[in-house]
Amino acid sequence: MEEKEDILRGMFAKMPRHIKWCLISGVLSGILIHAYMLTNKLPNWDDINNVGGFAVGSEFGRWFLKYVHHLDGIWSVPWLSGLFAIGMISVAACMVLSALDLRSITSAVLVPLMMLSFPSMCSLFTFMFTADCYAVGILLACTAAWLIRRYRYGFVPGIVLLVLGMGIYQAYLCLALGILVCGLFLDMLPEEAEAGKIFRKGAATFLILLASVVVYTLVSRAIFPELESYNGLNNMGKIDPARLPRLILRAYKYVAQYFLLSPYSYVTGFAGILNGLCCLLSAGYVIAYFVKNKRWRKPWGAVLYLFLAAAIPLSLGSIIIMAPDASVSLLMLYQYQLLYVFVAAMLEKSLEQEEGLLGRTGRKRLGRAVGIFIVGTLLLVGYENFVVINQAYFRMGIAYERSYAWYNRVMERIEATEGYRPGDPFALIGEYGLSETPDLLGSYSMDGERFDDLSGVARETGMLTSGVRHNFMRTYIGVEMPEVTKETQEAIRASEEYRSMPAYPADECVKQIEGVWVVKTCEESITGP
Repeated sequence: MEEKEDILRGMFAKMPRHIKWCLISGVLSGILIHAYMLTNKLPNWDDINNVGGFAVGSEFGRWFLKYVHHLDGIWSVPWLSGLFAIGMISVAACMVLSALDLRSITSAVLVPLMMLSFPSMCSLFTFMFTADCYAVGILLACTAAWLIRRYRYGFVPGIVLLVLGMGIYQAYLCLALGILVCGLFLDMLPEEAEAGKIFRKGAATFLILLASVVVYTLVSRAIFPELESYNGLNNMGKIDPARLPRLILRAYKYVAQYFLLSPYSYVTGFAGILNGLCCLLSAGYVIAYFVKNKRWRKPWGAVLYLFLAAAIPLSLGSIIIMAPDASVSLLMLYQYQLLYVFVAAMLEKSLEQEEGLLGRTGRKRLGRAVGIFIVGTLLLVGYENFVVINQAYFRMGIAYERSYAWYNRVMERIEATEGYRPGDPFALIGEYGLSETPDLLGSYSMDGERFDDLSGVARETGMLTSGVRHNFMRTYIGVEMPEVTKETQEAIRASEEYRSMPAYPADECVKQIEGVWVVKTCEESITGP
């Protein structure tokens, strides 16, 4: 019988084995790590306000968001947007694997695990309404780096993809930079590596990235001439040369603080030890290859080798240089996961039979022992990330349940107040952040402060701010009410009648003032900024 052509089977058969492993392990590990978020609706303040939108747009230089936002629907649906994002980042991991010329099954498993378990992914998914868009931004940055490294004229589509990626989230330029710098350093590992050729490649890479920033800036200004300030990213690329030495030192300091000196609040003692081990392993490999290849015999090659080694941590902290006035969040530090990718890459290169540090005859037993140790360390890093991410998701769930119950109780008080009729305007006034009143919802904190540095993880106070209340009650309580303007709320706040009211949950904490039913949530005794 004549065999019919099978399109999908043919496509899958042509895919290299390590790419198959990378794609499959990425999807499986991503679903396993983030299943809690994918199967629940765990909103934060921004997700509540943008359940059917994409928040910032062209006015903040993110003009490509509105086009990507429709790929899987406009609504913030965790299972849909989450799976889409995991798929995109799994493909991005394949691009990283190929860009760095990694071919082992070990790398194919570890690289997507590191990319999908790094805590920035937790922050990404807490902003579920744009998680799919930002995942596309990550894929564009990784694909651009792959094109630039693998093809002679790949810089042309590479620049286009970098510009589009920055049109989603400007900070992902740093991810592409980190991949490219790591790739240049790996090119230096063989004994026969030509320093002059790699230097020219590095200079060309710098010009390509510079051209991408210029094109992005021109496009952004053409679309929206006066970009608004948002987290300092609107000024990305504007560097004062006089500040450059200080910014370089600051970039190194940020990276050192995260991995060694002052770990973020969610990094436990054991996770900190693992981070320290990865730093030591990276430095150990750099030194070992320098000695093995006797780099000092060729001063020019030695200088380039050491420069690229120093450029790796600098590229990880490059957001400090590119946007020096930005308020750095964990979302802007996704490139930090490249430290773990670099360790996995160095392990693979060191075990190669010809040029490998530990792959030659007589060193295989040592190489096997080192390999097992490194793989175990990176798997433990992934496990520690898995634990902290799911604890953060659980804490978000608690915050949502408490906030939902609080809003329900408040609505019951309003509806039970004599004279109130459905449809009457009402407002909840009073900021817990400006109050000495105990946070009634978070008094049993359940270790919530551990996630202070994990951007996007919502706690109770963040769910009760004035900018969230209207949309929370409309979306999750199902209450429709006329809009109460900010000016009206300020007039009510300044009135003597409001000031004399007791705060919730006391009797008479609900009163009609200037035609608006007012709930005084707390006593504001601290002056705001």
